[in-house]
Amino acid sequence: MRDDSRVGDFGRQGLLQLVAGNYPVIAHSLLRPLLDLFSISRDACGGDMDKFLIMLVVAIRTTEHSLFATYSPAQLLSGEVPVFPSLGTNVRSVADSIAVPKETVRRKVGELVEAGWIAREGKELRFTSLAYQQLSGARVAIERLAVRNFEVITKLIGQRSEPCAED
Repeated sequence: MRDDSRVGDFGRQGLLQLVAGNYPVIAHSLLRPLLDLFSISRDACGGDMDKFLIMLVVAIRTTEHSLFATYSPAQLLSGEVPVFPSLGTNVRSVADSIAVPKETVRRKVGELVEAGWIAREGKELRFTSLAYQQLSGARVAIERLAVRNFEVITKLIGQRSEPCAED
């Protein structure tokens, strides 16, 4: 196992500067998994990226709920929890979050409810186990994106930390 304790030595601003200063070198490594995520997400949502953005907003509110982190991936995939706990969000909040007209979000949420990906509880929208199951390709792509970004950054840090050879 690698020693990645040096990551914390940079701080957030230092890491941002490191990435920006090396962007031409690392761009391909960062963009390829992002493209994969977008392609998989678009396909999962029948070509409609707005639907995926709506699902992301609902998923974020889900992951912010303290109970969500208590479930194992197996529990979430099994359907044991048919509707996930959430801090809740509504159509207006989603529309504001992704800068899409409220009526467009309302219509697309209706389609996502019909597909079983979102459940309505009052005015609140909740992520379902069916969505978690059927969006597994996107979730795997997010995991791969996270790992790849980590690899790229730790490699940059390692190169920056190596002593310079004297002439």
